[in-house]
Amino acid sequence: MSFMTTEPAAPPEHNGDDAAARRRGPRTSGDARRAIVDAAGALFIEHGPEHVSARRIASEAGVDPSLIRYYFGSVEALLAEVMRPNGELMDPFLELAKLPAEERGEALLRAALRVWEDPHGRAFMIWLTGACNRESLAYRRFVDATPKLWHAALPDGTPQAEIDIRSAYVNSVLTGLGITRYVWRMEPLASMPFERLIGSQAPLVQSYLTGPLPE
Repeated sequence: MSFMTTEPAAPPEHNGDDAAARRRGPRTSGDARRAIVDAAGALFIEHGPEHVSARRIASEAGVDPSLIRYYFGSVEALLAEVMRPNGELMDPFLELAKLPAEERGEALLRAALRVWEDPHGRAFMIWLTGACNRESLAYRRFVDATPKLWHAALPDGTPQAEIDIRSAYVNSVLTGLGITRYVWRMEPLASMPFERLIGSQAPLVQSYLTGPLPE
C-alpha cells in the first residue's frame, strides 16, 4: 500500500506455485472483491488492522477465506488496498507547489490534519504510529512516500542540503500534532477548534519551510 499515493496498487507477487493456484482459483464476480475491501475497511477502522484476521474479514464479507489470498495474496496486501486514500485527501498535497511559498505552511498543515480528521485516514495513521513491524509493506511505502509531500511544499530553489532537515522539522510538527490530538487525545489540543489549531501551528510549519533554520 502507499497511503501517500493515488497510483493503483501493484498486484501481489507470486511464485510459480502461487500463480498456478490463482489460475485454478475460484471464479467470482468483482462484487466479491469489493465486498472483501469494504468489510476489511470497516473492521480495520473499528478494531485496528493488527486485530483483524483473514477469516474474520471473509466472514464479514460473506465469502470464502481463500478469496483473500486469491485476490490480494495476503492480509498485508489487502491492508495496502484498503488504506489507500481517496483523491479528496491527496489532492491538497498535490496542489501545494502551485501556491505562493508563503501560503504553503498553512495549506500543508490543513492537508495533513484532514487526513487525521477522516475516519479512513485516521485508522491508518493510528495503526502506523503503533505498528510493530517496521518492515511491513504499508509502513515502508508510507515512509518512502511521505517526504515527497513535504518536499512539494518547499519553495523552488531550496538548497539540497536543507531539504531533508526542513522536511524533518515539518514532519515533527505534523506527526506530533496528529498523535497528541488524535491518538493520545491530550487536552487542550484534543478539543481545540480546528481553525484555532491551524492558526496556532501554521506559522511554525511555515517557518520550517521558508524561515531561517535553527542553528
